[in-house]
Amino acid sequence: MESLFVDNDWKKHMSINLNSGLWQCFKSGKTGNFVKLYAEAEGISYLKAQQKLIIRSFMDDPVEQEEIKDEPSEVFSLDNLRPISVTTMPTPETSRAWLFCHKRGLLDIKKNTKTYYISEDPKFADRLIIPFEEDGTLFYYQARALDRNVRPKYLNPNNSFAKSSHVLYPYNYDAEMLVVCEGPLDAISLQNQGINATCTLGCLVSDVQMDILSDFKGRIIVGYDNDEAGKRGLERFDRLRKEKRMDRIFVCCPPSKYKDWNDAHIDGVNLNEWLWHNYTEYNYEYVMGERLNLW
Repeated sequence: MESLFVDNDWKKHMSINLNSGLWQCFKSGKTGNFVKLYAEAEGISYLKAQQKLIIRSFMDDPVEQEEIKDEPSEVFSLDNLRPISVTTMPTPETSRAWLFCHKRGLLDIKKNTKTYYISEDPKFADRLIIPFEEDGTLFYYQARALDRNVRPKYLNPNNSFAKSSHVLYPYNYDAEMLVVCEGPLDAISLQNQGINATCTLGCLVSDVQMDILSDFKGRIIVGYDNDEAGKRGLERFDRLRKEKRMDRIFVCCPPSKYKDWNDAHIDGVNLNEWLWHNYTEYNYEYVMGERLNLW
C-alpha cells in the first residue's frame, strides 16, 4: 500500500500483515504493530491509541496472571463493585479491603484521588480491585488477593488488546521524569509521595510497553526490585531501549533493606529524597560496579 510516511508514494513502499497487524515501511524504515499504526494515522500517542482500541473491545473475564484465553466472555463494569476511598467509612463487607489499603499506604490522604473496589462477584471474593483509569474510563484492572492463602495472587482481565504485557499503570505523560517499577502497589506508593511512576506488571517489560514508553519525552528511571529477577528485568529493559533507539535510561532500586517500594513507603521512607540521592545512569560503569559487588 502507499506509505503513511512518504509523500506521493506511487511505488507503494508499505506492507501490512492483515492477520497479525504488523507493518513495515521500507522507505522510512519504520515498523510496528497495529496499535502503533493507528497512533501514527490518528496523530496521537501510542498509549492513547491503545486505550481507544481497548475501550472498544473491553472487557472479558479475568484470567490468572500470564494466562491467555481466546474465548470472549462477559463485559467487566463497575456496576457490581463497592468503592473504597479515604472518605469511605469501612463496612463489614469492605473492612478487610479498607484495612489492607490503609496498612499498605494506598489511600492518598492529601489529594483523596485514589479509589479501589471490592466486587460482589464470587470470582473476586477476598480480592482488592485496583483500577487502571484514564480520563475517568476504566481500561484495565488487577484483582489482588487479600489473603496469602488465596491463589492465584493476581487476577487480570483477558482481552485481545488488554493483556498484562500491553498496559502500564496510568502516569503523567508530560512530566520531566518517570519511575518504572514492577507492580501497581509500588507505582501507587511512589505517586502518593508525589513521584511520577508507572509499572510493567512484572519485571520483564514487553515490546508493546516499550513502544508506549518510547513516547515519553522526559527522563526514565527503572526502579525494579532488589533481586535477581529485577536485575534481569533491567538488562532486558536496556536491551529493548536500544532496539527502539530510545535515549539513555537511569536506574534506582528501592532501599536495600526493603523488598520493594511499597514496603519502604509503609515504613515511612521519604522516597523523593531516596530517589534524588540514589538514581544514576545505567551504563557500562554501573554494570561493572554491580558485577564487582557480586564478586
